[in-house]
Amino acid sequence: MERLRPVTLEGKLIRLEPLTKWHAPDLLKAARDESIWKYMFYGNLAEPQYMNQFISKAISLRDAGTDLPFAVIHKSTDRAIGCTRFRDICLKHFKLEIGGTWYASEHQRSGVNLESKYLLMRHAFETFGILRVQFKTDIRNLRSRQSLEKMGAVPEGILRRSAIMPDGVIRDTLICSILDTEWDTVKQGLERRMECYHYDYPPDYRNSLPNWVSPNSAST
Repeated sequence: MERLRPVTLEGKLIRLEPLTKWHAPDLLKAARDESIWKYMFYGNLAEPQYMNQFISKAISLRDAGTDLPFAVIHKSTDRAIGCTRFRDICLKHFKLEIGGTWYASEHQRSGVNLESKYLLMRHAFETFGILRVQFKTDIRNLRSRQSLEKMGAVPEGILRRSAIMPDGVIRDTLICSILDTEWDTVKQGLERRMECYHYDYPPDYRNSLPNWVSPNSAST
């Protein structure tokens, strides 16, 4: 296996599909809140020039085999609401990073990120046999750190003064990981947490629940 190939990953709330230039109009709308970019390397992508550059760069990294970028599609509207990716893919040692993740502000803390991480890790560990999935976040980004901790990622250390951000801040970076030997436990925890986001579905929603939810355990 030389590289991970583009693939579409289907969930209940979202669909992860290979990022293309055709996602740009939706992503520009999703990118309007400036607070999204505070801890991101990209700077503010809410202008067509910067969004197009972002997408072109992501596609070039996919072609090079180091990254696999996705558009995050909200299934209720069929619109792109953000991006995520596999990055720094190293199949020699069966490891990769999940990162470059951002969502429209109205979809944060909505179950979207939870399901996105679940779909990505399930694909990495169960389809490709990855041994290690890594995450990196700005040490100042408390929300991201709490999310990783709640997900079950293990902190491994801090890269001090590791990068200069677009606003000139010198960033310290927290490194976390989840291993293949930990995935079963992490997976079960994610599946339990995802059930709570089905509360607003119609009474017959159980017929369309994804395979991680037991109809007997789903709340009504």
